[in-house]
Amino acid sequence: MSQKKQLYYLMQISGGTFPSGAFSQSWGLETYVAQGKISNEAGFRDFMETYMESMLAGCEGPVLCEAYRLSQQWEEKKIDELEELSCAVRLTKESRESSLKMGKAFLRIMAEVMNDDKIKELKSRYGAVGISYPVAYGAVCGRSDIALRDSVDAFVFSSVNALVQSAVKLVPLGNTQAQKILMNLYPMMEKTADEIMEIPVEAISNFCPGIDIAGIMHEYLPARLYMS
Repeated sequence: MSQKKQLYYLMQISGGTFPSGAFSQSWGLETYVAQGKISNEAGFRDFMETYMESMLAGCEGPVLCEAYRLSQQWEEKKIDELEELSCAVRLTKESRESSLKMGKAFLRIMAEVMNDDKIKELKSRYGAVGISYPVAYGAVCGRSDIALRDSVDAFVFSSVNALVQSAVKLVPLGNTQAQKILMNLYPMMEKTADEIMEIPVEAISNFCPGIDIAGIMHEYLPARLYMS
C-alpha cells in the first residue's frame, strides 16, 4: 500500500464517520456536565487533558501498541491475554461495555473489507462477545502494515475529536469554538502519542478516580444522550 493510500486508509478507519460507535460515547463527560462541574471551555479542556493523560497515554495507547506488535507475528495466546487485561483495567461497567461494542463493530467491518485470514479469525473468536476497541484497532493496523506511530497519532486524534464533538452538544460549545479547542490541543496530542510509544504494556495504569466515578454515576442520570 502506497504512503498516500495508507493516509487515506487511516483517515477512513479512524474517522468520525466510521461506524464504530465512537460518536455515542462521552466517557464520563456527560456526568460532569449534568452535575454542573463542566460548563465552559476551560472546564472541558481540563477534562480533555486528564482524559488524554490517564486513559489514552496511560492505558489504551500502550494496549493498542502491544496489539499491533502481537498481530504482526500473530501470537494468538498473547492477544487473548492482552484482551483480558484491556477489559480488566476498565473499572466501570459502561466504559468496559462501550469499548467492547466499539471493538465488535470495528472488527466486524474490517474482517469483511480486509483480505486477511488472521483478522477474520479474530472476528470468529470475538465476534459474538465483543473485543476491546484498542486491541481490535491495533491488530488491524498491525496486519495492514501501517506505521505504528501513524496508527497511534490517528487513534489519539480521533479519540480527542470525538470528545470535542460530544462537548459541542453537551457543554455546549459553538462549532468555531470547538475547532479552536481542537487545534489548541495539538501539542497535548503529540505529547500523548510520544508517551504512548514509550510506555510498555506492563506499566499501564488506568488510575483516574474522577472519570471512573463519573462513569459509574452516568447510568443513573435521569436523562442521557450518550452510552457512557
